[in-house]
Amino acid sequence: MIVSFVMIVFSCNKEKKGNAEIKSENVDLNEVDFRTKVEFLDEETQKIYNSYLTIKEALVNSDSETVQAESKKLEAALEISEEKEQLKATSKLISLTKDIVKQRDFFVTLTSEIEKLITMTNIKSGEVYKQFCPMAFGGEGGYWLSDSKEIRNPYFGNKMLKCGSIKKVLK
Repeated sequence: MIVSFVMIVFSCNKEKKGNAEIKSENVDLNEVDFRTKVEFLDEETQKIYNSYLTIKEALVNSDSETVQAESKKLEAALEISEEKEQLKATSKLISLTKDIVKQRDFFVTLTSEIEKLITMTNIKSGEVYKQFCPMAFGGEGGYWLSDSKEIRNPYFGNKMLKCGSIKKVLK
């Protein structure tokens, strides 16, 4: 077990280049070789998922202003319903803070709520990758959803960009 933990720490730390996290002004850290085009049968779910991906990408780039703006858009786009109450509340919390650390904390709940929504609807085409970083939140780990198999970690940005693995594929 200790060996496994050491391997995870080593593999995630190899991406580290110093402790400073820098907002990527001119470089998009989200570039990958391939993205799957996910289409849902439900148009509202499609819009919500697309907004979620934009928020995730802004977190990867450590762009708290975009995270805040996109969370406001997501909150406004959500129809009021019992199933989406927590999703709407979490979007609002993210939109109210400029602190990237707090935004990332709230993103855990946002991810969980988006996953619930996705599993309640049908995916017409494409795949959603549920990814996990074991190093997030002091070793507790954190999940996120992606449209790419390649890891782009929203919890660490450029500090540990590729730390994580695919845990589940939603089809």
